[in-house]
Amino acid sequence: MSQTRERLTTALLVVGVLGLAAGCTSDDQVSAAPAATDVAPTPGATASPTPVEAASPEEALVAEYLDAAAAGDAAAAWQLLTPQAQEFYSTEQTFAGLFGRDGTVSADEAGQLLAGEMVSTEGPEGAFTLVSVTTDSEADSWVVRAVDGDPADLRIDDAGVPPTGGSLYEWRNPAAGAEDARYEAGPAALDASRPATLSFASPASTDSDVPSTIGYPDALYGWVDGTSVPVELGAAAGSERQFTADVEPGEGAPTALTVVWETGLDGGTPASWRSSTVLL
Repeated sequence: MSQTRERLTTALLVVGVLGLAAGCTSDDQVSAAPAATDVAPTPGATASPTPVEAASPEEALVAEYLDAAAAGDAAAAWQLLTPQAQEFYSTEQTFAGLFGRDGTVSADEAGQLLAGEMVSTEGPEGAFTLVSVTTDSEADSWVVRAVDGDPADLRIDDAGVPPTGGSLYEWRNPAAGAEDARYEAGPAALDASRPATLSFASPASTDSDVPSTIGYPDALYGWVDGTSVPVELGAAAGSERQFTADVEPGEGAPTALTVVWETGLDGGTPASWRSSTVLL
């Protein structure tokens, strides 16, 4: 989910650049080059550069998703979503109409995130891989998982937030507000004297007679810049559930807190995962 919050340079890019450079060498340059027998060998020299480690398949998928978002290509992004995320929108046309405006990453955010460095972390019991990117002005994370357990079919759980009705979850500390609709806000001020707090309203507090697409979780998983942190369920507060995590803002550089929870556990749609990230 997008926050008013991936870019590893992959081996493919390096190979492409080297290939372009080699292809652009003129015949004159080749003929003018000294013969190999005239060049004294350098001890320890190697004929090829040190290869750059390729991104993981999960990071490559997120990079593809961000490329699509930056280009405003909803059709390409749609193909990268899990069936459950697609079901949230019902149709590709609905997704295209909301793309980048419903809590998912916007084109501007995607462009900035593409310049950042990706960090991958395994989710609980290997249920998913969390790919995170943090820059000075943006932070976001994506849940990547194998559809039906098929490692060859990796997709992204990145459903947006309901376009109508009241907010079912919001950050209380920092006071970043409802859901992920926090565009262009930059880092949010965390009251370091209190734990970070995310609040969920009970689905029963709405007039809807269908299961909540947001969920009403009893457990959250948390990460700060890719490092796992415990998230505690606080005492009941009326019709709300509040979750807290003890975090400290980084010194000199923004820190990103991401929480992930499972949905579809109430007899509604098949289980999937949601995430929310806040830049501290």
